[in-house]
Formats: sequence, C-alpha cells, structure tokens
Amino acid sequence: MSTANPIPHLIPLNRSEHMYWAGEGYLGPINQPYILRFDQPLDEALVRQTLRELTSAFPRMRSAIVPTATTYKMRILDDDDGVAQLFDDCYRVEAGVDPASRDALEAFHGRFMNEPISLERGLPWRARFFPHPTQPALMFSVHHIIGDGRSMVQMLCAILGRLNGQPIVPCKLESPSMIPAVTPQKWWQWPGSIARWWRDTRAEQQAARGERVIMLEQGSSDRYTISTVRYHELPCPAAAMRTLAKAHGTTVNTLLMALVANTFLEIGHRDGPDQPGGLNSVAALRTSVDLRRYFPDGKGPEFGNFVSVFTVRARRQATLAAQISSLESQAKAALARFERRDFALPLSFYEILPWVGRTLYSHLIVQSRAKRSLPELSCHLSNLGSAEFINPKGATVRLAELWPATISTAFLLGALSLNGKQFFTVIHQNAEIPAASVDRFLATLDAQLRALMAQAHEASATQAAAPAPRDKVHASA
Repeated sequence: MSTANPIPHLIPLNRSEHMYWAGEGYLGPINQPYILRFDQPLDEALVRQTLRELTSAFPRMRSAIVPTATTYKMRILDDDDGVAQLFDDCYRVEAGVDPASRDALEAFHGRFMNEPISLERGLPWRARFFPHPTQPALMFSVHHIIGDGRSMVQMLCAILGRLNGQPIVPCKLESPSMIPAVTPQKWWQWPGSIARWWRDTRAEQQAARGERVIMLEQGSSDRYTISTVRYHELPCPAAAMRTLAKAHGTTVNTLLMALVANTFLEIGHRDGPDQPGGLNSVAALRTSVDLRRYFPDGKGPEFGNFVSVFTVRARRQATLAAQISSLESQAKAALARFERRDFALPLSFYEILPWVGRTLYSHLIVQSRAKRSLPELSCHLSNLGSAEFINPKGATVRLAELWPATISTAFLLGALSLNGKQFFTVIHQNAEIPAASVDRFLATLDAQLRALMAQAHEASATQAAAPAPRDKVHASA
C-alpha cells in the first residue's frame, strides 16, 4: 500500500508487549475476545467488509512478530494479496451457535478464549460472525500485544460506525514507548522520585503485615491452566446504580469497587472470622490506569498498550460510606504517585526486558507460578463504565450487549453498562477457582446490591410519607 508517508515495516515492542510475548502460551493465549450482540439483523457481507477495512485502517491489525538479531519486533505487513489470504483465515461465519442464547454465546466465548492465535504468521486477531434473523452476534478477538482495552474500544467504535455507514478513519502508527509517561522529565527529579517510591513502598509493606488477603483461589496447580468466562447481569439497573452512587457522594466505579470489596470481606468472614492476635482479613483489588494522560502532551499515543496497575486494600469498615472513603483516598493517592512519576524506578526496570530476552523472562513467568511468588490479589476489577458511546449518534445498527474478556493471572471482573443494564463478565482459571466459589461470590455481590437498593427504597418511601413542613404563622400586633 503506497502512501506519501510509508508506514515503517518494523516497530519495537514496548515493555507490556514484550511481557505478553514472553508469557504467550505459558499464561495461556493472551487474547481479548469480545462478544458483540446486536439488536437487529445484519448483512454478513457488510460485517466482512467492515473487518477487512478495519484491517487496512489499523496497521497493527496486519502485523506479525518477527525475530531480529537480538530481540523481537512487530512487522507491519503490506496490505496486499497476502493479507487478503490471511484475512480469509481469520474471519469466518459460525453457524452452529445460537446468538439469541446467552448460554450458548458464553460457552463459545470460553472455548474461543482458550484457543491460541499465531502471532508469527499473522494476522493477530480472529472473528466469528453468528447470523440470526433478529439477534446476530460477532466474536471479535484481538491479541493483547496489538493494543489495550482502550484500543479495543477504539476499534469497536470504528466497527459500529462502519456498520452504520460511516467510513473508518485510518489509525496512526506511533512510537510505543511508555518511558515519557512514567519517568521524570528532568534528570534532577529522579532522586526525589526514587526516595518517595522507597518510602511509600516500605509504608505499604508495614501496613500489610498481619493481614490475610481473601482469595477465591483454592487450587494448588503449579501451572497456568484453562480459563472460563461467566456472563452475569447485576440485579441493579444502570440508572439505579447512578442514583445510588450519587446518594453516597461517589462515582459508579468507586461504589462498585466498594461493593466488590465488601463481598470478599463477607466471604472471608464466613470462612474464618478475624481472631484477636490473628491475621486480619483484607480484600486486595487491583485496577488498571491508562498512562496516556501522563505523557507530556497530556494525551499520549492513540493506539497500543499503555496501561499500568495499582492495588487498593479494603479492610472491614463500619459503614459502606467509610469503605467508599477509604478506597477513594487510596485511589487518589495512587494516581497522585503516577502524576509525580513516583513509579519511575520499578516501571523503568521493565524496559530492560528486551535485554533480558524472551527465554529468561518466560522462565521467570513460569517460576512465579510454581513458587507462588506473585502478590496475592482478591481480584482485578476493570470497569468500562457506560458503553453507550460505542454506538454512533443516530445509529440504526446498535449494540444490544457487550461481553469483554481476556486471560488473567488473577480473578478478573469486567463491568460495563449498556441499554440500561449492568453487565458483569467474570474470568477465572478452572484449576484455581471452582465454579461453586464463583457462584457464591456472585450471589453475595447480588445480595449486597439488593440490600442497598432496598435501603434506598425504604429511605425514599419514608421521606415521601413524612408530612410536609408547615409555613410559620407570624403574629401581628
């Protein structure tokens, strides 16, 4: 494909992408399979054409991982007949699954998530279209080495736009380095960054002493194994969730995080109440942070992998408001540390991954599982928020449901709202977390939500039944 400014054929991988490449196969196929369910019939030819145009417009979607003399890079393939042949292998019509059935889609989703994608041969994605006269669906699975969750959403917006007659705008191919987002901009700011990181890390370690992280993991496998996808719709409509969050003076994201934390704490209390002199139960929730905002221009690159994480620790609180306040303060403190570049030293360490090499880093990944050396986590919670923006304005073809997923080393929860509903995707490794434990977790979470809605309803009814205040009668002389 000739252009005035030709796209470079070889681009380096950033630290996250080197990690995905080293972990591929050992962690499982590190894919991001999203199920898109539509609210009206779709022309299969239009779906095919949309994904073909997406492959042309997003250069990373027609890439392959290739070895160089010292490391690995991403090769952008020419948009020619070779890519057309690879596209025919990636996109297929799946006639054996009923997309009108959530259970059928869920079962296919789990099987598909565990199927590897050949990154060396390309293309780094797969798609399956499920035809149906009223509720067709699309499985759109992209390897994580191509882009993060925000990049996935960007492509979802392009797909929905094209299905509604809008052209797909070409995506720029930019430098993938995260260094500008995590390191001080002046050399003399490094000592302060390292000192603050050391101080805060020591304080966190001190605070965590004597605590037991509540986890659903019960297995003892020394290997990463098959994962399962669970679909769950929370019993609280999106509008009601927003009302509850507003009543508690917080956001839907923080409210959901507090409810998830209290769910783990409730489960931990049932399994083994804290004893005087014993370990105190705590829920350790990891969440993602988009590093693009911390680039010098405040926007960062458009497409790729630019995500880091932080963890909040929830302890038993007297009230939900106290739990919300605790989590909010921890999250604000963590984001402030990213803003000050306090994680420069540990995050810069990952930049040496190309010199460590894939073999050694893969070995470290495998050993981390065998030795159980990864930090203990209750879950990784990712909340997309309202997904209504994925549907373009005035759309005739619209999303009815969206179920995102990816492989994770921890119990993974993905939340979003769409069409007034709260969708909740759960991913877990089968050898680590039994299905019954997931059932208990979801039942406890639902009970927390129902109790909160009942309290809100009771408070509203009490307020409505209260007599209206009477005007004061002023005496006159």
